[in-house]
Amino acid sequence: MGSGSSKDKVEPTKNTNNGGKSGGGGGNRKPMTNTNMDIGKDGPTQVIIQTFAPAGAPAVYHGTVRARPNFQASQEAEKLHAAMDVWIGTKDNAVIDVLTSCNNEQRQLVAQAYKQKYGKDLIKVLKSELSGDYEDVVVHLVEPSAEYEAWLMNEAISGLGTEEDVLIEILSFRNKTQLEGVRKAYKNKFGKTLAEDIDSDTSGNFQKLLLKLMKEDRDEPHVVVESFAKSDARFLHQEGEDRLGTDDDFFMSVFTSRSWDQLAAACKAYEEIYGKTMEDALGKEFSGDILYGLKKLVAFSRDRAVYFADKLHEAMSGMGTDDETLQRIIITHCEVDMLEIKEAYRNKYSKTLGNMIRDDCSGNYKNILLALIN
Repeated sequence: MGSGSSKDKVEPTKNTNNGGKSGGGGGNRKPMTNTNMDIGKDGPTQVIIQTFAPAGAPAVYHGTVRARPNFQASQEAEKLHAAMDVWIGTKDNAVIDVLTSCNNEQRQLVAQAYKQKYGKDLIKVLKSELSGDYEDVVVHLVEPSAEYEAWLMNEAISGLGTEEDVLIEILSFRNKTQLEGVRKAYKNKFGKTLAEDIDSDTSGNFQKLLLKLMKEDRDEPHVVVESFAKSDARFLHQEGEDRLGTDDDFFMSVFTSRSWDQLAAACKAYEEIYGKTMEDALGKEFSGDILYGLKKLVAFSRDRAVYFADKLHEAMSGMGTDDETLQRIIITHCEVDMLEIKEAYRNKYSKTLGNMIRDDCSGNYKNILLALIN
């Protein structure tokens, strides 16, 4: 941990109208938003759906770090150079401001501009100036996202045991283009394919699940089809509890191919038809790593914001801080769905994520994490 202090921005409140569904618009009618109930999810804080979206519309997520308008990579490179070209030490506030006010794609342009202007590798310069957890966050922000995630995957595979959470989280929330980038970065960095390392480090149905997730065959977000959800629920029951033995491949196919909202609707339909949660049904049919993995996918579909809020809370609770998890979730989600994660955290733990970070971290490490979630 570092030392120092920083002021967090006020975290916005969100319209939590749970009464009606939106649709059609006009006149002086006030905008309404769909709630989690409209998309078949159970958590108390899912996302706000676009104004006047039809019932069952796919979830829309919001990052806290976005592409900076009127961005000039050369100007940002100059700011970083000035911040580190002083005798009295690095101007950390300037470094934090530059790196958290633009997205990862723009940071790559800053790194290129820095190399062109000053003939130095920006990451190497930052490493020479910074230290500790603060340095780790800064370096991972400047790295291309695919390289950082390839490193995370390798760490999860090559350490003692396998960090299933990391593998499932990354493989579940990347599109085909992003996964292809991770695969290429992995091969370039470690000399082996990601599939080869997964194959050598895992086995059985869990291995098959990860390899299916790697193919990214999940449907694009779409309006939930209730009849399709009920059909999936019946087939899952037929291939699971209603027969001797379980059709493992069918379960994995459904869980890795349905859109998240559609999978959540299938889980809800299963409970309504058979009076049992999907998690309970899975517990009777599977065990070990594959049960763990399938339950993770159910949790993602029900309310991914709550899932990641819980992970952040666990990382900062108890003795010490799980800095790797804290950094991973904030860095990989600040451009994607951090607004929803923050709201989920506040609703569940009656405390803002910003205040939790203030209490648990310090110095420039704290400051840069707060900047990323605001």
